[in-house]
Amino acid sequence: MNTLFTKFSLKTLYTSLAILVVALLAACGKNDTETPNIGSFSVYNTSPSFTTYDVYINGTKLNPSALPYAGGVKYTQLIQGSYEAKFTIANETANVYTKSNIAVGNNIFSTLYLTGTTGNFDGLLLTDDFSNASTEKAYVRFINLSPDAPALDLAIKDATTSLTTNKAYKGYSSFIAVDPGAKVLEIKLTNGATVKASVNETLAKGIFYTVIAGGKITPSSDLERPFNGQILKHQ
Repeated sequence: MNTLFTKFSLKTLYTSLAILVVALLAACGKNDTETPNIGSFSVYNTSPSFTTYDVYINGTKLNPSALPYAGGVKYTQLIQGSYEAKFTIANETANVYTKSNIAVGNNIFSTLYLTGTTGNFDGLLLTDDFSNASTEKAYVRFINLSPDAPALDLAIKDATTSLTTNKAYKGYSSFIAVDPGAKVLEIKLTNGATVKASVNETLAKGIFYTVIAGGKITPSSDLERPFNGQILKHQ
């Protein structure tokens, strides 16, 4: 079992956005420049290969170091508009996957997940909706990013019902409110009790988490990772 913690303070980001807006407003007072709208964008490598990657946004490299499996770039502020993300093998120039027409909206958080393998790369772009959250609950989303996995469920161990069910490859749930505390999150085959992977995490009040099913059920070579679970912490 692999567990990834991506620690980033949304409060800090909102503070940064506020500072940026104030600075832009000050500039506007000087030269009448219109203040741009700002969105937030992050990227993760969830391809089951052992290869590391670089990502370019409109031709500018986004990651300071190569992205390993389950590695990512935390939220980056971008002016509202349309963007293109291109992935290359680390320190190479040839594109292995391109995602065009990425819409970055004002005050919107979104994440792009690289998935698939050589010759069949793909990407999943999701909006991260942190609105209408209770400070007394934790929030969990599930994404099936294992290319050869069947439909999967996510459940809390010993719970009578699953958090979400029947998610095929690239299927995902919304953020689901759960009670905070120490949990074992189980990734199961749909319509069965077989647990394929599990993630241990102490869920905190007011925090959003994304659980990812990754790797491959049947790796085609020793260059591909076996099936596993990951957890991303949006903070």
